[in-house]
Formats: sequence, C-alpha cells, structure tokens
Amino acid sequence: MKSKLLKSLLQRSNSSGPVRAIDVLGVVVALSPPAIAYLVGAVFSCIAGSLTAEEDPRIAGFARFLPNPNAFFDPSVPALERVSWLLGVSSLVILLTAVLLYFYYRQIQSAAVEFECKLMEKLRSHGKNLARVRTLSAQKQALTDGLNYHLPRVRIALTRWWRTYPRHLVQLAACFILALLVEPLLALLAVVVAGLIQLVYRWLDRSGRTTLPVIRERASLQRDELVDLSLRGPLLESVHDEQSVEHRFLEQLLHYRRDAIRSLASSAWKTPVLILVGGMLVMLLVFVVAVQIVSGSSDFGIAGAITFCLCCVGCVVSFVRWQRAARELRTVESAAEELERFLAIPLEEVDVEELEQIERVERQAELDHVTVQDSRGRKLLENVSAVFTPNKLIGVIASQPLQAHALAELLLGFGRPVSGRMLLDDKVVTDLRPDSLAHCAHWVSPDGAIVPGTLKDNLTNGDRAKDVERLEAIIKETGVSEIMHLLPEGLSTIISPGDDRLSADAPFRIGLARAVLRSPSIVVVEEPKSKGYDAESEQQTLRAIQSLVHERGITVVLPERLNTLRHCDTVIMLHDHRVAGVGTHTTLLQENELYRHLNYLKFNPFRVL
Repeated sequence: MKSKLLKSLLQRSNSSGPVRAIDVLGVVVALSPPAIAYLVGAVFSCIAGSLTAEEDPRIAGFARFLPNPNAFFDPSVPALERVSWLLGVSSLVILLTAVLLYFYYRQIQSAAVEFECKLMEKLRSHGKNLARVRTLSAQKQALTDGLNYHLPRVRIALTRWWRTYPRHLVQLAACFILALLVEPLLALLAVVVAGLIQLVYRWLDRSGRTTLPVIRERASLQRDELVDLSLRGPLLESVHDEQSVEHRFLEQLLHYRRDAIRSLASSAWKTPVLILVGGMLVMLLVFVVAVQIVSGSSDFGIAGAITFCLCCVGCVVSFVRWQRAARELRTVESAAEELERFLAIPLEEVDVEELEQIERVERQAELDHVTVQDSRGRKLLENVSAVFTPNKLIGVIASQPLQAHALAELLLGFGRPVSGRMLLDDKVVTDLRPDSLAHCAHWVSPDGAIVPGTLKDNLTNGDRAKDVERLEAIIKETGVSEIMHLLPEGLSTIISPGDDRLSADAPFRIGLARAVLRSPSIVVVEEPKSKGYDAESEQQTLRAIQSLVHERGITVVLPERLNTLRHCDTVIMLHDHRVAGVGTHTTLLQENELYRHLNYLKFNPFRVL
C-alpha cells in the first residue's frame, strides 16, 4: 500500500529491519481477537449446555465447521469447571495480548522516531553538502519545511500505518474465516450488507462533493460582500438611495443564509442515512439468525451467534482502521515527495586535488554578474556585481533578508554562482579548495555562537596557545572586560548558550572578540536586533564591530541597528535579487528613494513588530 516515495524514504533511513519485526509481532497480536471470540463462544456454549438435560442446538449449538468446545472435556467434568477453565485460558490470552501490544506499540514508536532521526541526519548532511554549492540560504526554506512540517507528517502517518498493517489486515481475514466456519451463508450475507452500506455512503458522499465546493465558494464571496456593505454602508448611502443600499444588503443576506446553511449542513445526512440503511440490513441479519435458531435447521445457536457477532465487530474495526490509515498515508504523498525531491538533488563532484589552496585574501573579494538559485531553482541573487575591499566596514541591507544572507554566505565560502564569477584576489572561487575558503572566513552570529565551556575557551575556541597578552587587549577593546568582571571566576567561568548572566549584547561581543582574536581575511557580522538596550551599551557594541576593521581583512556587517548602518563606510542595498544602490548611508538617503523607504520600514521606531 505504501507508495514508491515512502518506500524510498524508508530505504534511506534503513528502517526495513525494524519494520519486519513489527510486522511479525503485529501478525501474532492479530490472531488474539478471533481466538478470544472462539473462547467466549465456547463459554456460552458450556453454559447453555448445562441449562438443558438434552443439548438443544437452538441453545447450545456452536458452529457448523468448528469443533464443539465440550468435546475437549470429559463428560463427567461439571459445566462450572469447564467454564472456569475456558475463562482462565481467555484471561491468559488477554494478558498475553496486552503484553504483546505494549511491546508492539513501543516498537512502532521507537521505529518511527528512529526513522525521523535518520531522515534528519540525511537532510542535514545533504543540506550541508549542498550548501558548499548552493549557499545555506538556498536550502533554508526546503530544510525548514522538511524538518518542521513534512517529516513529522510522514512520521505520524507511518506510525498509524505500522499500527494497522499487517495487523488489522490479518485480524480482518482471521475474523472473517472464523465467521465463515461458524456459519458460511450468514458470513457471506454480512459481507454483502457491509458492501451495500459502503456503496450507499460513497454514492451519497460523491454526489454531495460535486456541488459542495461551488456552494462554499459562493457563500464565502457573499459573506465578503456583506462585510463590505457593513463597512461602507454610510458612505454608499451618501451616494445612493438609502433604501436601495438596504435592499442590496438584505438580498445578499438572504443568499448567504441559504448557501451557508447548505454548506454547513452538507454532512448532516451521513449519520441518519447510515443509521437507516445499517439498521434495516441488521434487522435482516437478525431475522435470518432467528429463523435458523428457531427452526433448528443448523447447529448455529446462541453461543455461535455470540462468536459470529464478535467476529463481525472485529472485521468492522479492522476495516475502518485500515481504511483510515490508508487514507492518511495518501494525504502525506506530497510531504514525502518534497522530502524525496530535496534528498534527490544531485551533488556536483569536485576533484579537490586539482584545486588551488588559498591562505588569505589580501586585496579584495569581487562578485562579477553573479546569480545564485535555491534548491528549487528560484533566484536568490541575479546579476549581482560588487567589490569588497579591506579596511572598510561594508554594510549589506536587503528588502528580503534572505538575499543579504545569500550574498554573505558566498563570502564565507558557501555556495557557487549558477552564472557569473566570484573572485578572491583575482582567483576564481571555483578554482580554489572549499576547505581553504572556510579557513579564510569567519562568521559572527547574533548569539555569539556560545558553546558550553569557560569564557576563555569560547574566546579562543579551546586553543590554549593563543597569545594571552593580545587576548587581554582584545577583551578590553571589544567591551568583554565588563562582562568578565560580572562573572564570578572571570575568564575561567563556565558559560553556556542562553546563560542568564550574559545579558544585553554580551554573547554577541564575545563572538566579536573571538573574530578579532582570529583575525580572518573575511569576517561577516550578523548583528542582533536592538531590544531597547541603553545607548551606551549599543555604542560599545558598535566600537567592538569597528575593531574588526583592519588593513588585511574584509569586514561585512548585516546591520539591524540604524547607528551601525550610519557608521558603515559603504552600504550595498539589494532589492528584487539585484543591487539597487551602493554608497554611504547619507548618499543613499539623499539619492535613492527605495533606500529611504527601506530604512523607514526597517528602523521606524513606531513600526509594528
């Protein structure tokens, strides 16, 4: 029943082994309902047989093709002892079933979570490899959708399917076979009854679906018109006759009332019709059973009727659950398709040995008519040309933040242009080793990329060989000294991400100090948003950013604060995937209307967040 896409995802996660174990356990569990139905019927057969001196088939009759449970006991064994033995066996079967169900459900949940974790690893690994070719931002949307939306949906659907197949399919078959052995003609009649109910339901449901979407759409449009008339009523009355406006509103209200009732009450027929059809057919079954019992034309008696009914209940429950699981599995086809599409994106083979090593970028980084696309072929950057030189604070601002991040990630060594060239000191990036590019660049995240460890370890990345004297000067220059004095053990204080002792811009400054200490060729600073910190604190953070600027390094900032943008030596503005302006903040404000509008939207203190 599973589609090729879901089977492919299961193969990627290596879940075939656990699934086979689940199937075997499910088959064993599926045999318990018919076994319990047989034992319950046997109990009632023993009870009914003890009520009459002669075994009347209309009372004690059990089944036509199944052995009578009384045959397993010595005739001298009292009926109560027989019932006790049968109830004991039934209790043992129920206990065993409960234990097996516990391990069955636990195994299913474990397999589902394991499937999700393996797919997470696959998605992360594939996204990481693609990032070297297509930038991180190009994979962001696909990875976000896959991890947060598509993968959980697939996991939930597979969990329900594993709980249903093959357990309920085997249970359906076993219960039906037992019902056939109890009374073949009645079992076949029950199948016909169930089929008729299903056909009636589907026919009525299909006939309602043909007109229902039109009615719902019409009701929605009518409601929008009523809202519009309610809001603009006074204005319309000043232009048109008041009575005509009122008449128009009441007419729309009448149409909306009619269609809304038809739409909302569209499923009101289901329960009454099913009760009517099902009730009439059940009455027919009861009549057939009564004729057989009263006439004594077969061994089918009250005990057999109880077993038969339990089997019918088991068949109905299994069929409904199997149908629901299959329907849910079909609904996640689109989610599975998205996951498979992302994992199937081919990776470009690169012969690293033939590429050139680069130690530092000394002069400049240049984008020459660069175009970058995401994993679906949608453009992030189009025909972008820009030059990044050392000893300047270069700000990149965009109407869509994803575009600014895509440009910054190119500088960090993530991604290759679809068209155009990216050059580092006049060397084409495609001719350079990707790992050497990563060593030339450094990223400063808004949260400082804090890891569990001491403050000194976070500053030096655990490298104890760093120049201690230079570290002390950098700590003072970037404002980390104030943070250090607030910590109980100074540089030896153990900190962690989200540490309450690191307030305001403290984590960000630690990240800036780490970048200054490393002194990379290219540093990209992603500034955190202003959260109402005092002016002095933000000024210290700005000075820490400016301390990154030196003659041998390219410093790029993605500003989130107006004060930082004002102090950039050059601002590159991106809009609609292209460069829309280059210059100082003051120049762009004077000459570029789009830049003024973007500044108003981004830094207006009264904007709604």
